Amino acid sequence: MQQTVSQEEIRRRVALFQELLTARGINLALIRQPADLYYYTGIVADGFLAVPAAGAATLMVRRPQDRLAAAEIPWDLVFYNDFGELPAWLDDRSLARTGPLGLELDVLPAALYLRLHHKIFPGIAIQDVSPLIRQQRMVKSAYEIEQISRAAAILDEAYATLPEIMRPGLTELELSAALEYRLRLLGHQGLVRVRNYSLEMFFGHVLSGHAGLELAYTDTPSGGLGFSPAFPQGASLKPLAPGEPITVDIGSCFNGYVADMTRLFVIGDLPAAAWRAYDLTLELLHYFEAEARPGVNPGDLYQGLCSMVAQAGLSDFFMGPGPERVSFVAHGVGLELDEFPFITARFPLPLAADMVLAFEPKFFLPEVGLVGLEDTGRITAEGVKWLTRTPREVVKVQ
Repeated sequence: MQQTVSQEEIRRRVALFQELLTARGINLALIRQPADLYYYTGIVADGFLAVPAAGAATLMVRRPQDRLAAAEIPWDLVFYNDFGELPAWLDDRSLARTGPLGLELDVLPAALYLRLHHKIFPGIAIQDVSPLIRQQRMVKSAYEIEQISRAAAILDEAYATLPEIMRPGLTELELSAALEYRLRLLGHQGLVRVRNYSLEMFFGHVLSGHAGLELAYTDTPSGGLGFSPAFPQGASLKPLAPGEPITVDIGSCFNGYVADMTRLFVIGDLPAAAWRAYDLTLELLHYFEAEARPGVNPGDLYQGLCSMVAQAGLSDFFMGPGPERVSFVAHGVGLELDEFPFITARFPLPLAADMVLAFEPKFFLPEVGLVGLEDTGRITAEGVKWLTRTPREVVKVQ
């Protein structure tokens, strides 16, 4: 059964955001993007949450109006039908339009930004509040960790059914569709939100053999052939074949919160080069589990992992082939698949307790395919506590 975030927690989130606004000298912020709006209100709507640096927030909604009229929302609720009504509503609630105004500049469409800047807040200084929001959302509450754990449990249960489905000749698409069906019945909400405006994603990637070496247009380690030139990533009509790595990398979403997991399968047995990369993947997971603790600099962690890969002589194949490799080995998850923090060479903020990340060491082996694993885990003082719990052994299907 889905659990609704408490109004008390929503109030705490907005109160902390107001402290951040005050520290930056921002008088008012307008929150629009669905994940951010849900984080601070508990609902998704076509509208804005107006958050002053001090005082009560106001939720201004264009639609759905009837559906939200009786909803339990801890903020004043205002309905509008036309964008031009917003100035009067803001003025009536003494929500100053004198600036500076905070907007989510990394996700706000340019046309909407220009309309706000020129029509609603003419001559007002604009500041980007997205970094404040993303940094606040890095550290998860007990409620959020529970939702991510539920998403992880859905993955664990669904992956357990895969060996009975796999057989030579089954296409990647057929395997992916069977898994997606099970995930939906187990509670996957369907949509996995991402923040990067050019990052598109369905459920994830089910890839086999040489298809695992095909990169996509997205900033993700793997790509795949895809089903259409209009969406050239993910599962394709390529049939599964004996002796090639089959990677299943899927994001699950429960109550808005995402968990991410990759497991490795094979029909028959893997070639020696794949086993070597797989063994190193396990070592990298153990290193990350022990070393990713509060206060650790992501850049130091990244360098330590890369040093292990270099010592094994596999740097050319790690996280993508050559210059097209991605620059991260782990990403935060929460309401979006691509949240802060990232484990990269240059991410500027240290790790903190109750951050939740998906760690995905992967190797792209010529003539073999993609070999890798991924688990979602919570940062604690004792190291990483994994939320995805499917065994990491390569599953051999005969």
